[in-house]
Amino acid sequence: MTQAAPAARASVIPRPHVLSDLARRPAGVFGLITVVLLALILAVGPLLAPYPFAKQDVSHRNEGPSASHVLGTDHLGRDLLSRLLTGTRIALGTAFPAVLAALLAGLVLGLVAGYAGGRIDNLTLIILDTVQAFPTVVLMLALLALLGPSTRNVIIVIALTFAPGYARVTRAQVLAVKENPFIEVERSLGASGMRIVFVHILANVLAPLFILLAMDLPSAIATEAGLSFLGFGVRPPTPSWGVMLSDGFSRIRTSPWPVLWPSLALMVTTLGFTFFGEALRDILDPKLAGSRRA
Repeated sequence: MTQAAPAARASVIPRPHVLSDLARRPAGVFGLITVVLLALILAVGPLLAPYPFAKQDVSHRNEGPSASHVLGTDHLGRDLLSRLLTGTRIALGTAFPAVLAALLAGLVLGLVAGYAGGRIDNLTLIILDTVQAFPTVVLMLALLALLGPSTRNVIIVIALTFAPGYARVTRAQVLAVKENPFIEVERSLGASGMRIVFVHILANVLAPLFILLAMDLPSAIATEAGLSFLGFGVRPPTPSWGVMLSDGFSRIRTSPWPVLWPSLALMVTTLGFTFFGEALRDILDPKLAGSRRA
């Protein structure tokens, strides 16, 4: 028993050569660099901003890139670089808590449903099916219409709509793991259900969830930008990427820069997190690793 459980958990513990495997994949390197840069902006973004994001200078409005304004200015003369850096922090500061909350909620639901089985499992599936039966965008807009537009409510709505995916993945992993012989040995030795769930089963379901989290982050970032663009998310003058796009599109014939920079930021961020998540999945997923060796 002392050898079986560690062996079962070994497949989900990151191996020492994960970074070296990642370095051999161009897409993985791009994703890793993007994630590191975004983490730095999240940490020290305000120090890099040359101006306060709300500072107006109408005498220099709708200007292109220059020495004083590296990315240009918007229709109120606000510095686009400062607003873009602040928008990066808002995008990550919204997406990370939302996806983490979805992961935690889905993890709890999936663990309870998968391990308990029976009526509890059926009731959980009904709840998940009910939530996922609604088109995601319609459900989000309906919830935000009830709760009101704000950053906190955007986090809540994204978490609610993403949680069923984590719950289903967790439930499937639990159903597979709890049938393993080492779980039966633990039961025969008198281990409690809590010990089995938190010591053995939980260790085997976390890796797929964190890979899914890395791949869901770009969706959450794009969702926040879309909701803010429609006026249901972050409220002006706070410079979310969606708010910047909304302001810029109405004046795109006058100046394309307020649309170009947040669009590029969204593209690079979503591609970076997607490539990073896919590279981690290929490296850490035992099935994919086995197929590569074959």
